Formats: sequence, structure tokens, C-alpha cells
Amino acid sequence: MAYQKVANTNDLPTGRGLCVQVDGIDIGLFRVGEKIYAMENRCPHADDPLSEGTLEGTIVTCRAHGWQFDVRTGFRPEDGDGFPIPRFKVRTTGNTIEIDLQSSPDENR
Repeated sequence: MAYQKVANTNDLPTGRGLCVQVDGIDIGLFRVGEKIYAMENRCPHADDPLSEGTLEGTIVTCRAHGWQFDVRTGFRPEDGDGFPIPRFKVRTTGNTIEIDLQSSPDENR
């Protein structure tokens, strides 16, 4: 695993995400309660940045056309068998947020 520092926890806004760039990839960070999730920051429908959408609970809604995605799974809520948005492992150390682009949160379950 190769975790990289990407942000501080106090950088995350309430009710939407934060876009960070790691190795040329835009990543959306989303806080749900005390947990932080990371996923590619683009809606597959129109490439709009998901971090600029609205976050309600675990669901982020794309501002362009209203497509919704669960930040925990990457899937659309009504299509759990479709193709999810790629997600990445996140860890926090103090106020530092780190992600690992080389692994998915589903690995080692």
C-alpha cells in the first residue's frame, strides 16, 4: 500500500465533497459522519465533478443532471449491479487525510 497525504480533515466542507488531485487523477473526498470516502471525481454521465454536487447522507447528487451515487460503494442507489465509480482506501492520522490509489476499499474483505 502506498498512502499519500491529500488534505486535512478541516478542509472538507459540509454537504458536498472536496476535489484533490493525486497522480493526475481527480479524487472526490466525502465526509459522512466521522468516516471519509474517496472516489473518482467524475460523473460517468457527463464528466461533471461529483465533489461539486450535493451530499445528503451517503448519497452525492451530480449537479449536471441529478445522477446519484453512494460514496460508500460507488454504485447508483437503484443499480447495485451496474458499474461503480472507482473508490480508494482512506485513512486519517490526526487531521491528515491519506488515500491509497493502488487499492480498493473492498480488497481483503
